Amino acid sequence: MKKASLAHVALTLALLFPATLMAALPVVTVQIINFPSTNGTVEVSLFDSPESFLVEPFLQRSGKVNESHSFETKFSALPPGEYAVVIVHDANDNGKLDSGFLDIGGESYAYSNGVKPWFGRPDFDEVKFTVDETDVVVEIDLD
Repeated sequence: MKKASLAHVALTLALLFPATLMAALPVVTVQIINFPSTNGTVEVSLFDSPESFLVEPFLQRSGKVNESHSFETKFSALPPGEYAVVIVHDANDNGKLDSGFLDIGGESYAYSNGVKPWFGRPDFDEVKFTVDETDVVVEIDLD
């Protein structure tokens, strides 16, 4: 009976160990404010390298803008490294970013670090932030 009990404890610890490691890894919380409307969907993309930036997100979250014209999401248990966030507000839910005439008056988008390029897209180095052992909050203001 004692051997079975010890085996049960060992199995339980082995199953819980990965969950314990994941719980210790940091969380990136993305807070976005000042959406122009509560219509449509917001998509938050997290990139983990210059090579994947604006090509293939490491992780993505989406949802609806709340009544206070804001949205928050969390990326949990991230390994330490450099990351960048891009958000797109698909206000008409057509599955694409409508840019408007001469890129004026279209749907909202934004990058981490408050980067707002005049022409083209920013480089990963401009929008990246570092995740180490502590949680990180990324605040993005669409205003």
